[in-house]
Amino acid sequence: MAKPLDVAPLLQLRDGYGDREESEAVRLFAEANGAQFWPLVLDQPLPGVVFRDAAGRPRQMQGAGRIVRFPGDPEIEIANSAFQYAIELNVMSSAWGYAAVRLSRPAPALLVETASARAIRLLPSTPTAVVTLTLGNGTEVHVDTRAVDWARGILRPDILELLDDAELPFDLEIVEGWLFLYSPRQLAVGDPRVWRRALGVVAAVREAVEEADGTDAMASGAPPVLPMKDRPWKGGGRRALVLYGSVAAVVALLGVGIALFAR
Repeated sequence: MAKPLDVAPLLQLRDGYGDREESEAVRLFAEANGAQFWPLVLDQPLPGVVFRDAAGRPRQMQGAGRIVRFPGDPEIEIANSAFQYAIELNVMSSAWGYAAVRLSRPAPALLVETASARAIRLLPSTPTAVVTLTLGNGTEVHVDTRAVDWARGILRPDILELLDDAELPFDLEIVEGWLFLYSPRQLAVGDPRVWRRALGVVAAVREAVEEADGTDAMASGAPPVLPMKDRPWKGGGRRALVLYGSVAAVVALLGVGIALFAR
């Protein structure tokens, strides 16, 4: 964003505020900054490991809440997303904060897992048939062999340090012309510091990717999508997910709907 953020609506929140108050503050924050706001979206056509499984299908009951989309070139979307999975007969949820932005130049697929984010939560999928580099303080970089030099050019020490922040770390994915930052915890959307950090990181990383320009790597055959495999949930339980996931999801979404829309 070219102009400073107007965070005044978020500063009106008082100690002990609830979901309804936070949702309204974020709506007013989006309005004050010329952004669009959606409290809840259940059909989200985004690529990326947080939204799609290894076969490219939407994750079970995947949806996003409190989406704020900043207009301009580029458009930047920031929100929290969640999906469901099962361990034995227990249906669980996995929630992630994310920032999404389209790239204007060609870029091969890339997945970066920072040490700080990995210590909190593992991404649900990992690439196969790729090179895995270890950079910085334990950051793991998954990339096609033909795009290794390009990836090293992007992931300079300053970019790695920016991503691998102990208080609010991000993983990074580039896929199908999109750049995603994933927070292993839900973003505290009522906190102005979260918005400043998320927007600052996505702008810096996008600039580094655009400057590197992946045209040559793409021309050499580096793909825009990496083959993926889902990390196994301990205890398995796909059958339990089919049997019980829909019921649990309906209950959960009703709760969210009540919290967001009851005014």
